[in-house]
Amino acid sequence: MTRISEVERPGITVRAFYRIGKAIFGKVPTPERLMAHRLPLMLGLGGLYASIEWFGRIEPTLRALLNVHVAALYGSAY
Repeated sequence: MTRISEVERPGITVRAFYRIGKAIFGKVPTPERLMAHRLPLMLGLGGLYASIEWFGRIEPTLRALLNVHVAALYGSAY
């Protein structure tokens, strides 16, 4: 299977998103590095996740527990 390569020379917008991802997770998440090929996708999903995080009605600790549980169900690191 062919692997998707990372962006070799990210622009200023992508680097800003990388900094946000690194601040939240400690390192830039792999999905974010792969979505950098399509900036509209990166912006759209970033906006969706931010709105869910800021305006969601689930407590942050419960949300984190749900994320871990769903990742375990699907055998994913995220």
